[in-house]
Amino acid sequence: MHGFPPRQNAGTERVAALAADGLRARGWWVHTLAATTEHGAPMYAEREYPGVSRLVNNAPYAALRNGGEDRSARAWLERKLTELRPDVVHVHHLAFLDPQFRTAAPVVWTLHDAWGWCAAGGQLFREGGPCPGPGTACASCAGAWAKDGRAVSLALAAAGTAARWIPPTALHRQWQRLPATLRVRLAQGRGPLPPGAIDRRTHAYQAFAARCTVRLSPSRWLAREAERQGFGSVEHLTNGVPAGPPRHGGGPFLFLGTIAAHKGPDLVIEAHQRARLTTPLDVVGPDGPDAAYVAAVPHRPAIDDPSPLLSRARALILGSRWPENAPMVVLEARAAGCPVIAPRLGGLPELIEPGQDGWLYEPGDVDDLVRCLAAAESGPAPAVRPPPTLDDHLDGLIRVYDGLR
Repeated sequence: MHGFPPRQNAGTERVAALAADGLRARGWWVHTLAATTEHGAPMYAEREYPGVSRLVNNAPYAALRNGGEDRSARAWLERKLTELRPDVVHVHHLAFLDPQFRTAAPVVWTLHDAWGWCAAGGQLFREGGPCPGPGTACASCAGAWAKDGRAVSLALAAAGTAARWIPPTALHRQWQRLPATLRVRLAQGRGPLPPGAIDRRTHAYQAFAARCTVRLSPSRWLAREAERQGFGSVEHLTNGVPAGPPRHGGGPFLFLGTIAAHKGPDLVIEAHQRARLTTPLDVVGPDGPDAAYVAAVPHRPAIDDPSPLLSRARALILGSRWPENAPMVVLEARAAGCPVIAPRLGGLPELIEPGQDGWLYEPGDVDDLVRCLAAAESGPAPAVRPPPTLDDHLDGLIRVYDGLR
């Protein structure tokens, strides 16, 4: 994994954690290998916890210029896998790691996004719409957002030295106190990637896909896209979530996600203001990588358990500009009986039946989102379907694992 709770707690990380805990409850032995950020810690420092081994990577974008290759991360993965001797290796995400690692065990890969063929992870939007896919613009696109500049390298080295005397958390707090414009300037990348870097990266992930015994996707949309990109046949296995809390209602509209442009909280805020609704809007989520964007979006910090918010919300609103795969937050909303308003994009239409689970709008269309908000406030609340359960998901995983014997 590229991260794991409690340090990293986004949707993909929660899917992996729920699966690990659920498999343990059924008598399986599970150990997680995860990259992690630890501000002020030396690069590639190793951290061991019960059931989890972590590798510190505070410069996650540096490998892009090497075609995604990170030999230190690869060596760590191979050494740990040799020590652990697993019967199955289940890969959830290789960001901040390396796709060229080798293991004697059969490998299962769950594709949670478009990372295999998009260095941005989800075909980031270009000129206001979703990127059509890999092409000549990839090198400049990745170079525009990858924070791999010389200032970042120097800051990491200085933080590693200072961490001998100053706690890493204190160093990070000092960084956060810098003006957003200065943090943006210091974190800027070094421009377009070298010619061939994107091709090498894509070939490395295609080769990794070929080494996998089974490839999975929680949405049929991403499975088709992966096959179209040359990643072989991909099976569909839906994610599942535990039962949600009792439905209370009466609360605000809710945006719950990373405060980043591709998640579209600004679009949600604009639509809510234009709709002139009596129901307020609550924007909650962790800060994204663009400090200037984060500073411009009024929001509350992320919370560990969003269930109480979802049980009260009038509706969950997604403003996504990139094609989402199968967001856990949508399944968690359905488990709490909370309607969902989302763009008709990626795998979202597979999770939301209009008129039953919520409303779909045209991606990026503020007027259409205003229409959905008005319908959610004035119309009857839909009878939201319960989502696939965690047991459903675990049953599917075990069928896959047993098929590898």
